[in-house]
Amino acid sequence: MKKITIIFLLVFLDLMISTVGETTIYEKKVVFKIVYNESSDREWFEDFVKKTRRNHGLPTNEDFLKDLKETIFDVSEEVGIDPLLLIAVIEVESDFRNIVGTSGEMGMMQIKKGTAKMVAEKFDLKEPEEGWEELIWNYKENIRFGAYYLKYLLDKFNGNLRRALETYNGGKWKEEYAEKVLKVYEEVKDYASSSGGG
Repeated sequence: MKKITIIFLLVFLDLMISTVGETTIYEKKVVFKIVYNESSDREWFEDFVKKTRRNHGLPTNEDFLKDLKETIFDVSEEVGIDPLLLIAVIEVESDFRNIVGTSGEMGMMQIKKGTAKMVAEKFDLKEPEEGWEELIWNYKENIRFGAYYLKYLLDKFNGNLRRALETYNGGKWKEEYAEKVLKVYEEVKDYASSSGGG
């Protein structure tokens, strides 16, 4: 059985944060690159997504699963974010569904139109061909914009994942949201590992 190979190449950089009097404070920042085997076994991912979507009575065909996984892993490599983290965010946000939230959040990663525009300007991304509403049903574009927004927040908070997730949600229950994503993130990693994906 082929296995998914996810390798984190760690580079520790001394980053000066602030100077207080004559005392300089540094933080170790972890920079990682994700390397994965495109031909690896997809079984764990397919099982995970099917299980989640089944709770909503949604059919899930093999072509969709293959395309979704390739999208997530390609975007993760492009942006520089762990694909398993993206999977966790997508599950918490939408359970892998193309939905519209109560405040106009769109698609699998529940990104708002205004946020998408900001991300496009920040990272020089093009507006989807059919306009911003395309983010509702085009999960490839949705995941890409959502991942870049998460990257923006991680950069803003110097890699603090919890704060980035709280801001990604931005709602009244943002602390609970972040905790839930972190919990699902660990579950996804365990699921991938125990199912032969790591």
